[in-house]
Amino acid sequence: MAQRRQPATDDAGSRSLWFIPPAGEENRRRALTREHVVAEALTVIGAEGVDALSMRALATRLGVVPGALYRHVRNKEQLHDLVLDGMLAEVDREVDHHLAWTEQVKVLAHRLRTVLENHPGIAGLLKTRDPLGPASLALAEAFLAALHAAGLPERDTGLAFALVYDYTLGFALSSPTSANEQRVQDTATRNELHAFLRSLPADRFPTLVALGEHVWLNNRDERFAAGLDTLVAGLETAQRPPPRVGRRQRQR
Repeated sequence: MAQRRQPATDDAGSRSLWFIPPAGEENRRRALTREHVVAEALTVIGAEGVDALSMRALATRLGVVPGALYRHVRNKEQLHDLVLDGMLAEVDREVDHHLAWTEQVKVLAHRLRTVLENHPGIAGLLKTRDPLGPASLALAEAFLAALHAAGLPERDTGLAFALVYDYTLGFALSSPTSANEQRVQDTATRNELHAFLRSLPADRFPTLVALGEHVWLNNRDERFAAGLDTLVAGLETAQRPPPRVGRRQRQR
């Protein structure tokens, strides 16, 4: 006599077949896209630094074989460029064109700094690459358009852009998580530092004793704004034509 077949059961026990999800539905991976790759690469850099980003490590985090990445990214260098362009795309490039060119430049620089510091490690990577992706070009266009309105000669406009961009990037490189920034952010540690500076031999370090506590402060935002204001003010001065010398003054 044929044996009666037992009802099908899953490994978890006696759940009815009709309430078991179709195979693969519970853990179906999100389709791998270039955007997904870039987003995960940004996460790796932010958490572990640029050196931790490799094609193999990224593939492991995404749950795919390394070969799957190469369908979206040719190599590590292209991955870096895509990551940088993805980050720069976060910078809001729309500015009020009714503002003075000086204010437009400052607005863009503050936005760029914010995005850079929201992605730790990216500023360092940006110094090693020369990104020419769509977002990078659009950001350069926004800066140059504002600076061009200053009426500087073309070469000076290019130099002005490099000055503002390099200043912003350089400031972001001095990470808010650096040892120096952490020291001045902690009130107790900052007070100890100020006390140390005041205790220095006044005959050897008179100015440091008097002014040191005004240098090591928890004023990162203020420092960036002050530096940017000074830089832009210098560009504004360069924009003005030199004062004309009167005839009587020339004859002296």
